[in-house]
Amino acid sequence: MQKVYAEVFENIIREMEQGNAPWVKPWVGGPYNAATGRRYSGGNVIALIFAGAKYQSQGWLTWNQAIEAGCVVRKGEKSTSVFFMSKAVKKATQGDGPTEADNDPASYFFARGFRVFNLEQLDELEPGALEALKARHTPETLEGFEAIEEAEELVTRSGADITHGGGVACYVPSLDVIRMPDPESFTSREGYYATLFHELAHWTGADCRLKRITPARFGSETYAFEELVAELASAFLSGRFGFAQVSQSAAYLKGWAKACRQHPEMLAKAASLAQKAADYLTGEQSAPVAVTQ
Repeated sequence: MQKVYAEVFENIIREMEQGNAPWVKPWVGGPYNAATGRRYSGGNVIALIFAGAKYQSQGWLTWNQAIEAGCVVRKGEKSTSVFFMSKAVKKATQGDGPTEADNDPASYFFARGFRVFNLEQLDELEPGALEALKARHTPETLEGFEAIEEAEELVTRSGADITHGGGVACYVPSLDVIRMPDPESFTSREGYYATLFHELAHWTGADCRLKRITPARFGSETYAFEELVAELASAFLSGRFGFAQVSQSAAYLKGWAKACRQHPEMLAKAASLAQKAADYLTGEQSAPVAVTQ
């Protein structure tokens, strides 16, 4: 495996520096408005992902949209705030002469707030209304996901607590749980396992395992470096199974290219930690990956 890891590592660094391709999320889906089918974007995605962690559905809508669809928000359910940018036209300035404000653009954007509810927070007012609403804008998914036996064996052997459903892939340190979208929502089997390997690499860093991350540091600058470690570990494991994921990993990490070039010791540390994570998951011990400058 040492030769495979070294080759994967060199190819990733080369492509990171070239920065040829943008990273593309390897699964479809995400929070959307169940009435219009429009995908939420920006900070709304983060807000709805966290608020919707306990729901299987990624569909959201306002109180009035629910009523219009023949449904009603269940009593006692709490809403989630989202924002939509609207455009307005400035009124002409009243007065004797021009002012500084008259030189401003004729229109401007402002944020409008809305409160939305998940589809699982609704009851029906009309028979069949809720099922019809759920089916109205169902995200497109792939058919017939077929597991890769060797990769699946590694995942099972890890013993990690993995839940599927929703539109987010993440490791939650406070719960020691990995959350993944459904396998069928991925654009390829390799993309599914590469994403799962990334989250499993985070999982290895818990205090009860390799002591690399703790819940208290989640989201900090230290955890940002952890993304570099996890993606390198994912690339190492993908290389082990022959997945063509180098370009995807390089695109994901290309923001690190400059920092890695300026601080090769950081790259060496990340590669070492990534290999330890990969070795932990495979149950093997490899010689350290050499870092060339």
